[in-house]
Amino acid sequence: MKTNKLKLAITAIAFVFALPIFSAAQTVKEAVDAYNAGASILKDNPEMALEQLYKALEISEELDYDGQETRDLAQSLIPRAHQQFAMQLYKEKKMPETLEQLEKAKETAINYGDNGTLARVERIIPQLYNQMGNAEYRDENFEKAIDYYKKAIEVKNNYPDPYLGIALSHEKQDNAEQMLEYLKKTLDVANSVNDRNKAEDAVKKAKGYLLKTGDAAQKEKKHAEAIELFTKTIEFDQTDGSVYFLLAINYAELKEWDKVVENSKLAFEYANGNLDTAGIYYQMGTAYQNLGKNAEACDAFSNALSGSYTAAAEYQMKEVLKCN
Repeated sequence: MKTNKLKLAITAIAFVFALPIFSAAQTVKEAVDAYNAGASILKDNPEMALEQLYKALEISEELDYDGQETRDLAQSLIPRAHQQFAMQLYKEKKMPETLEQLEKAKETAINYGDNGTLARVERIIPQLYNQMGNAEYRDENFEKAIDYYKKAIEVKNNYPDPYLGIALSHEKQDNAEQMLEYLKKTLDVANSVNDRNKAEDAVKKAKGYLLKTGDAAQKEKKHAEAIELFTKTIEFDQTDGSVYFLLAINYAELKEWDKVVENSKLAFEYANGNLDTAGIYYQMGTAYQNLGKNAEACDAFSNALSGSYTAAAEYQMKEVLKCN
């Protein structure tokens, strides 16, 4: 009788000690099963795959050493699963949800060392923010558009498209100073990444505004203002001779003769065969005359003897300067 009781006691003790081993084995199996379930449906159902992969991760982390292999496997798939779920949501045109999953893909890729997924989502995220900015711009929600464009820049600061989007949004709100600021940033970033199209877009938009506004100031005889606007134009295009000629004309009105000569020479340098050189020479002649450089003035006026400047240049040479 005592022997039977002893056997029962030993059996009970053995069972108690076996419980953790049995339980651990079952838990490892649960972790593996959850991982396998997630991996098998990742392509077709990334949302459900994420649920299973996170379950596998949670169980394996509780197992410590025994769950290390399954934990590593789950971590290797989770960033990719978030990315694939994001792409599924994108096809369904669920933009905020798409961004949420992409941000999670980025976060987990960093945490788990998935450089491939990290590189992919870092390309996708700014493009998506830019698209959302474009959508808000089309709906005339310009402040919201700017917010999305800025988020794109936060992720990728050498991406010219959102800079241009911000500039155009400010244009729609009649914020000329901010528009020009972001057009310049667009140009600088576009040049840094050799995006010629975006660079040309920025230059065209900026020059169009500055030349139109400068011309209006010139017609109103606001020559200092016109000079400021034409000078800003050069920040976007240093090779347009016509802008230097406009500067020379306005400096002449302010009797800043050295500036007239300087900008006239630059107008010649960048004329590209499209400027009325007689007009430039006439401005130079007038400037040299007022600077007391009569020989240079005579030479300049002699080159202005064509078109509408002929009579005026002849008069200065014969009646005023008495050129030889």
